[in-house]
Amino acid sequence: MRAIVISGVVILCFLISYLVPLNDAISDDTKACLRCHGMKTLQKALDSGGSLSLYIDGNKFEKSVHGAMDCSSCHPDITLKNHPKPKKITDRKVYIKEFSKNCLNCHPQDSLMKPKVHGEVVKKGEVFCSECHGSHYITSMKDWKKKASFSEYCLTCHQSNITKTLPSKEKISLKVNESEIKKSVHAKFQCLVCHDDFSKVNHPIYNYKDKNQYRKEMTRICTKCHTDKELQKNPAHYALTKTTSCIECHGYHGVKPTKVAKTLPENQYCLNCHSRPISMKMKNGETLSVQVKETDILNSVHKKLKCTECHKEFSTTQHPVRSFESVANYRAKAKDVCNNCHQDAVKKYDISIHAEALKKGNQQSPDCLKCHDYHKVVLITKDKSASSELCVKCHNESGRAFKESVHQKAISDGKQNAPTCASCHNSHDVLAANIAQLGNSCVKCHKDVKTSHNKWLWNPPVKLTTFVDAHFNSASCAACHTTVNKAIYLTLFDRAKKKPLTESEVAKIFGVDPKEVKGKIDYNNDGKIQEQELWQFMSSVKAKAKANLSGRIDVINSNDAHKIEPKSKAIKDCAACHDPSASFAAKIEINREGGKAVKFDLERSAINSAYAIPNIKDFYVLGLTKIKILDILFFIALLGGVAVPVGHLTLRILTAPIRRKRREGK
Repeated sequence: MRAIVISGVVILCFLISYLVPLNDAISDDTKACLRCHGMKTLQKALDSGGSLSLYIDGNKFEKSVHGAMDCSSCHPDITLKNHPKPKKITDRKVYIKEFSKNCLNCHPQDSLMKPKVHGEVVKKGEVFCSECHGSHYITSMKDWKKKASFSEYCLTCHQSNITKTLPSKEKISLKVNESEIKKSVHAKFQCLVCHDDFSKVNHPIYNYKDKNQYRKEMTRICTKCHTDKELQKNPAHYALTKTTSCIECHGYHGVKPTKVAKTLPENQYCLNCHSRPISMKMKNGETLSVQVKETDILNSVHKKLKCTECHKEFSTTQHPVRSFESVANYRAKAKDVCNNCHQDAVKKYDISIHAEALKKGNQQSPDCLKCHDYHKVVLITKDKSASSELCVKCHNESGRAFKESVHQKAISDGKQNAPTCASCHNSHDVLAANIAQLGNSCVKCHKDVKTSHNKWLWNPPVKLTTFVDAHFNSASCAACHTTVNKAIYLTLFDRAKKKPLTESEVAKIFGVDPKEVKGKIDYNNDGKIQEQELWQFMSSVKAKAKANLSGRIDVINSNDAHKIEPKSKAIKDCAACHDPSASFAAKIEINREGGKAVKFDLERSAINSAYAIPNIKDFYVLGLTKIKILDILFFIALLGGVAVPVGHLTLRILTAPIRRKRREGK
């Protein structure tokens, strides 16, 4: 069947050849080829889809630099004896690449490399001969340069997909979209208006180390027309030019008039600049990216808001220039934006340990933006893992411990009431763990906890909930519901303010720097507080402040408090705490503003000292913290209590005869 079709094409071409006039100036071999290829409808179907025109205009070919050559000079594999025959062509680019190799028969590689820029293009192998020079209508470069406009001359190469690889290994595209230029504000410009160091006879090669340098150098071209004086008329735009290149916002060749941008919807107007990688410079030299990804906004909880609902001082006509000392200062100010809608959350945050830490200069401390991000704010209340992941970014040790807990299992099992970090520590008003009364957080979920504990935690015949309260006030839940090491903690407390004394406040009492407080309690600097050191320290503090020590039983490593076990594994042995030989460590802690409390190892005997009586408030564990002097006094009281009735009874027995004689009148 194929042979019949091919034969038909040959016969058809032969008949048409007598009807189509051919130019006498071209060779007979070429005329023979044009009998068929002079037909405008002659096409070749490509395997990749589409088609390739096989039509050749004889008149144009004759006027080309190759007009006097036979077709076989470039197509040596095709003769009238073996043609037409099927030739497989996968796609246009592959065909052009293969066919361009024939040019090397007359134009050797060495000659192509002599013009430096041309050599660079040939060397990269991204663009092939016929893509720039055409296939059959190649004109003399000398003549063509005279006739072509400057832009036409440039676009002959730059309309192709050519790139440049920089020393940084970054690639920049050198392709120019002509239709983009025609629609731009520079549509009437020739290329040389901007690229004035280029011409038809001179093509310099730029050597930039990276994209950033490339953009900066290209931006200098813009300043030829858009002078510093002109840019200063728009302060916001002028400030932007100090950190961002013109190209990053306006692009290379498709520069649109600013009037067009102002007709856009408000958010699109803002994104016209802010969708690009622009940044803001702080007074201390830090830079902050002010790029906004539209997808982040569209996927956020604020997707229905306009930019100006948060950024109230901005509009399509107003863009104030703001300056900040640092990124931290910027973030602190950003909280005011959140406060427009979230007053309650901001109010709670302001009393938190996170806010305190930020005030003290801890730049890692979270704020609104640190937790919720700038523009991709998501609704985390429905996603337990998402809310906890925020905390774990900083508290990774606690996160690892939590994974071992019964609470993590509840989350993994998909239980709706399973607790997350915020369930215990709150979302915004997060306090230091040692003063946060976390036991109250447990009661939020375990509402019948007192009743259930009262079934076993009592001392016959006494069975009151106040007995349970005494334990809850003196020991953390984690102390009994984990299997880790425990300690007795003594926290320095301000009775007047009803809150723990801080390291800074103690430093003021002693008139020293907070860093020197350790030396005031650990006189011999051996890393452990002896009994004498503790009471001498307390005597000095109490001389200037209404202070005492508040006690509790808790885990030694605060991260271990997250390893809550199932209730079946909870400690229910009274001797675990009430045995004098219980292996509890002792520690004294002083709170630190915006940070974790400072902890010191304490000699256990200090808790059993008589000096503990006036210094430790509302904390006494029978057996564990027994004080010898109290035991002696108790023994004396007990002895006295027994001695009085016994002595009284003995005396009555001994004096019975005397009293009997008196009654008888003797």
